[in-house]
Amino acid sequence: MIEEGLNKLKNREILKALNIFKELNKLQPNDGDVLFFLGTIYYELNDLKKSLFYLEQSLKKFPNSEAVINNYAITLQSLGEIDKAKELFKSLIKLNPNNINAYFRLFRMNLKNFEKKYLDKIKLIEKKRNLNFENKSLINFIYSKYEKTNINNEIKYLNLAHKYQFNSRIKFNSKLVFYHTEILKKNFNNINLIEKNKKSSTGDRKKPIFIIGLPRSGSTLIETFLMQNKKEFYSYGEPSIFDTSIFNQIKREIIDKNDHIKISIDKEVLINSLENIYSYSNNKYFIDKSLENFFYIDIILQIYPEAKFIHTFRDKFDAALAIYNSMLIYLPWTHSIDNIIKYISNYEKIINFFKKKYPEKILDVDLKKLTNKPNQQLKKIFDFCDINWHENVLKSYSAKNLASKTSSFLQIRDKIKKYEINKYKPYYFLIDNKL
Repeated sequence: MIEEGLNKLKNREILKALNIFKELNKLQPNDGDVLFFLGTIYYELNDLKKSLFYLEQSLKKFPNSEAVINNYAITLQSLGEIDKAKELFKSLIKLNPNNINAYFRLFRMNLKNFEKKYLDKIKLIEKKRNLNFENKSLINFIYSKYEKTNINNEIKYLNLAHKYQFNSRIKFNSKLVFYHTEILKKNFNNINLIEKNKKSSTGDRKKPIFIIGLPRSGSTLIETFLMQNKKEFYSYGEPSIFDTSIFNQIKREIIDKNDHIKISIDKEVLINSLENIYSYSNNKYFIDKSLENFFYIDIILQIYPEAKFIHTFRDKFDAALAIYNSMLIYLPWTHSIDNIIKYISNYEKIINFFKKKYPEKILDVDLKKLTNKPNQQLKKIFDFCDINWHENVLKSYSAKNLASKTSSFLQIRDKIKKYEINKYKPYYFLIDNKL
């Protein structure tokens, strides 16, 4: 049964995997592996408290397991238990001094607290020259952040970090970049839903909010404010279920340089994928902040007619550079300036098309305005989502129940900071006149 559950999890049949492991847990309540996989599944469903519970139980069974310690620490980090997470990553380094991911996770929490001894250790590890591309990427990203006073060195290491990260899964990454930058550009308004069995969707009973746009443009901040109304909303975070399900149905047809593919999707397969995530919560309202969903607005509205979209955005030059200055591991288009520019150009064209087509369905939220006049902007957002506004929302950063699996896990726990207009100007030469 464990193998069956893992296959379901691998195929993104999350709720089916959950049911299998829940049954196994009844039969073997003390099985550390079952507890670990339950924690992993609940993390995928964005139910971080349940994830933490099962991972903690698994850790008691496997106190020296690197996988369990790592996942438990990441979940603590996502829930804001930063100090506890730090200690776990430190213990992971003691357990395995060559665990580059642990150094990287510790580093991402706060550069100032990343001790020099850790930097010295990863330099020694790098000299072994037997590291895989993934580890080389993380090391060079850390180096780049230590070179902030020397922009040429900073960019040199940053370029290497992205190059290694892309090459770590080059075949898959190349295919996914081609899909996002070329195929969707020609098909975003012409994705054909094939209804073989005339299966009806339950989507019309749901009223989801999709937060869309580019990374590093305030989406996590908006999600945080909306989630102050937890009785009505459930947030699935960034499951990317539309993107994954549609891509998986056509990926075998994608051949480099062949951008003439017409996207035809089996509606029943897509709906089954959606139900394997979105059926977890009984809430009528839910949030999905998979930012790439701007590609799929037509499809989403066919399945969820009551859906609404919050489009969060910022200055496109700042967005491009903020993206490149981050390490968004699982978004392969972010590992190249040229691909970032292609993606942003497509995004602008597509979002403008859909804003004209569905003006009442899409709300623009400018990050600069949101951070400069949060009261005014949040009232507009809450009204758009049919949620009652109250002043305490602005104190959300002090709430103990905040959760974020994104790289913004620290920012959402701080007071709203005004938009830094000149932050990325020193890096504009990377873009020149390409955007």
